[in-house]
Amino acid sequence: MGRPSMAAERTEQIMRATARCLQKNGLAGTTLERVAEESGLSRSHVRHYVGNRDDLLRRFADWLYTGYEAEFIGKIAGAETREKLPFTMDYLFSSGFLPISDDDAVIRELITAGIADERIRATLQTHYNQAIQAVEDALAAEYPAASPGGRRSVAYGLWCLAMGNSMMAELQLPVASGGLVRTAAESLLERLTPHD
Repeated sequence: MGRPSMAAERTEQIMRATARCLQKNGLAGTTLERVAEESGLSRSHVRHYVGNRDDLLRRFADWLYTGYEAEFIGKIAGAETREKLPFTMDYLFSSGFLPISDDDAVIRELITAGIADERIRATLQTHYNQAIQAVEDALAAEYPAASPGGRRSVAYGLWCLAMGNSMMAELQLPVASGGLVRTAAESLLERLTPHD
């Protein structure tokens, strides 16, 4: 019987090292050499398991967002109907996006990479569209009579408010950590409430 494959373990090691490199060095400074050094592997091992630098960044984007999907999208899908929207709002406007974590710097670097790299951009688009769809699903559970277009518009608005507020919080803008963004988000929800 042969040895078990080390591919999954080594790939995880490389992905974690890539996150640390992006945090420390930014996109431009994240090289295969630095990832190898950070992971404790040789450059040739990094290339063997993940390919060239572009391949590394593409795989890293997918790896990073897969964890968020389990945390956010999976919890919305598994929540009781009456808990979907409260969980979504708490995640977007308190626990999930704030306080700022090391992942925020990494995500910013990936977005920058996605501007120039079509495959990274496609990965990010897929993951963000899935997240926005999860928000829309939470809205549908709470506002079943609202139009699908209205729910989609509010879902996108909520996602953009959360992402933008996260960036403002990184700049230590005092209002970003207050309740103003939640108030703005709740005013968007009012668009889905039927008015007489």
